[in-house]
Amino acid sequence: MNNRLPLLLGLAVALQGCSIEPFVLAPDPELPSSYRKASPDEPNNVDVRWWRVYRDPVLDYLVEGVLERNPYTQFGKLHVAEGQAGVLSSRADLFPNLNFGASRDESHTSTNTPLGELLQQGTIAGQSNRITTNTAWQIDLWGRIAQSVELAKAKLGVAEATRRSVALVLAREVAVAYWQFRAAEADYALLEQIRAERAEAVRLIGMRLDTGLNTEQDLLEAKVRLARVEAEMHEAVVKRDMNEQELAILMVVDVKDFRVPSPPEYALPEIPTVAPGLPATILSRRPDLMDSSERLRALIAQERIAETAFYPSISLTSRYGFASQDLSDLTKHASREFSFVPISLNLPIFDAGRNRANLEAARLRYQQHVNVHKVNILIALRQVDDGLTQVQAARERLSILDEALEASQRRADVAAARYAVGQSNYLEVTRAQDNSLSLQRRQVRSRIDGLMASTMLMEALGGGWNESLEGGQTVAGAE
Repeated sequence: MNNRLPLLLGLAVALQGCSIEPFVLAPDPELPSSYRKASPDEPNNVDVRWWRVYRDPVLDYLVEGVLERNPYTQFGKLHVAEGQAGVLSSRADLFPNLNFGASRDESHTSTNTPLGELLQQGTIAGQSNRITTNTAWQIDLWGRIAQSVELAKAKLGVAEATRRSVALVLAREVAVAYWQFRAAEADYALLEQIRAERAEAVRLIGMRLDTGLNTEQDLLEAKVRLARVEAEMHEAVVKRDMNEQELAILMVVDVKDFRVPSPPEYALPEIPTVAPGLPATILSRRPDLMDSSERLRALIAQERIAETAFYPSISLTSRYGFASQDLSDLTKHASREFSFVPISLNLPIFDAGRNRANLEAARLRYQQHVNVHKVNILIALRQVDDGLTQVQAARERLSILDEALEASQRRADVAAARYAVGQSNYLEVTRAQDNSLSLQRRQVRSRIDGLMASTMLMEALGGGWNESLEGGQTVAGAE
């Protein structure tokens, strides 16, 4: 029998293998050589702490504080630790298991059974003591356990992608709330100046009304313009406070005790120049694409596990121990008991098509996710191009507004000079200054739009990149 076993085993594998169609991996998706709005010759310049590109110490403090204190950061780390435990658990199946057991029991047979009648209404009563060690080892001849380990590693990869995604989203949320806070703060400061100019216009028109140089309609229009700017000031305060409160929640700080540092000399940073590098880099950089890739890896492992269901399972088992009625005789040589099965073979013969259906389902799940993965890549590439387009548009709009503001300020200077020599009235001065301040508001909004667009571009690129890490892994947040 021992000589026939390898032959039977080989025949079974050959027969099962012939009935399974080979599994073909989907080809890698084709990627463009460069982005539409970026040169392929410029390497990626995003640092691991991408928010530091703005050179804003307050933003650095907020982002790094959130990444350290927010509970979602701890959630991401715990998720990775869970995945690591899963890999260790799956890997343990590659090795033999050794178990120890001890038991003591008392038994008493019934007299109202055939055995009791055979014993003439007698019974068998007694007690037994037993200690045993059991060993079992499933030989991974077809790679079923190895693929289970691969599946656990893929789940760990998904957990790591989740951790990075959490860090990236938190950093982006902080940056967005911060830019909106700064926008409302800068807008309020400009609105204060506009309010002063319009209040002065109301005063002057009121004086000219008394002398007949202006009409009551002029005064009413001036008051409406003043009321509008006061309403906008109120809206700016609300926006500022709401974004400050959002930052407090992200920092896990009591709202009433939190204030964003606002030094008097603060100025909005320039819109940074972001070089995205080659499109292929985001496949390993973006957490969502990393998640998608790891899920493909898991589906491949599941397909191969389903395939091994067609092959026989082989295991080695043994048991050794002592059993005795009297506890004092338990460890004596005569109390030994053992069993040893050199090999146990379990070969599926008929399962009504269950294994084949499971294999087909696993392959179909893989093909479905391949298509989803391709779409995810296309979406990611588009988001990068959209971000580059928005950043470029904000820069161009800001350049146009800079020229317009320069002309407007020159016009205000001319109006002031004409008023100084009596060639015009002060209303012309206030209107020119009002127009200049309105252009400054549009300039601030365009700069904020550019900063927001660059933040979204950072997220579209997957956050920072640290090539010094082992394996060239990405880091979406501070470690």
